[in-house]
Formats: sequence, structure tokens, C-alpha cells
Amino acid sequence: MNDKQTNEDNKIIAHILDGKKDHFSVLMDKYHNEIFKYVYNLVYDYETTEDLLQEIFFKVFKNIDKFDSEKASFRTWLYRIANYHTMNYFNSKKYKHQTKESAYIKDTFESGDNVEEAAIKEERISQIVKQIRTLLKPKHQKIMFLHFFSGLTVKEISETTGIPDKTIYKAVKSSIKKIKKEVEINEEL
Repeated sequence: MNDKQTNEDNKIIAHILDGKKDHFSVLMDKYHNEIFKYVYNLVYDYETTEDLLQEIFFKVFKNIDKFDSEKASFRTWLYRIANYHTMNYFNSKKYKHQTKESAYIKDTFESGDNVEEAAIKEERISQIVKQIRTLLKPKHQKIMFLHFFSGLTVKEISETTGIPDKTIYKAVKSSIKKIKKEVEINEEL
């Protein structure tokens, strides 16, 4: 995230704190898809993701006065809340007793995209996500989803999770190695 975007976010937050609550929709629009992808890659259920996203944005809105731009960017703060809220969901009775499965509805094709290329890309991503879920411990899964599917830097992941930079760097490196090895084996079969 660059300084220009951080400054834009801080200005919007200042407006919200000044009583212009309708400005919050600008932040929601800006980060909705990004946070949706992150949460979906953790829970792998469309309806649950939508529910969690509503709860996350409500929590952010309710606590916007606690945001401190000196400690982290808004984006990092938002990911931290999304991460903790999703982890709390996994520890909840609702998750532990959930038996319902829902299909993931996703518009993978943008106008002008080659349908065949988009399908191949989607299959490849699906294969990588499956390997992440199968091969990696939960801590490493979270790091990989934050790094690759949310585009957070090592520093931002560290701020979000409280895990030291060096640990994150090592986790990403070792996880990539495991995933590449498994994907190569599966392609040979």
C-alpha cells in the first residue's frame, strides 16, 4: 500500500470521525473484494464469507475511533480485525457444528478474457489453494493467504498477525517449496 492510498484512507476516516458516517461506504467499497477473497480462502464457503464480511465491516465501523494511523495503515488494521474475527468464528460452536455446504459463486471472467485461459487459471489457483490447505499448518496457511491472495507485504503480515518478519519470510519460502514440489508431482501423474 502506498502513501497516497494511506493518506486517502486517513482523510476518509477523519470525515467519519467528524460525523460524516456515510463516508464509511467508500472504505467498504474500496476493501470489500480484497477482504472477501481473504476470508473466503480461509472459510471456503460463500454464504459464511458474506456473513463474516458484514460482521467485520460492522466491527470496523463501530471501532473506527480506535484506529491509530501511527501504529499501522488502515488496510493492515482492517486485515487484523478480519483475521481475528475469522479465527474467532473457527473457534465458535456455530463453526464446529456446521454441516451445511454451499457452492462458491464467482464471476471469474472479465469482459474480453479468453474463457479457456480463465478456466485454466481458475483450476490452477484451485489446485494451489487445495495444496495450501492440505500440506500446511494453519499458521502457514494464514501467512500464505495473506501474502499471495491478499497481497500483503511481509511487514504488513507481521503487523496483522503479530508474527516476526523473519518467521513470516521463512514460512513463505518453505511453504512455496512444499507446494511447488507437490504440484510438480501431481502434474507428472
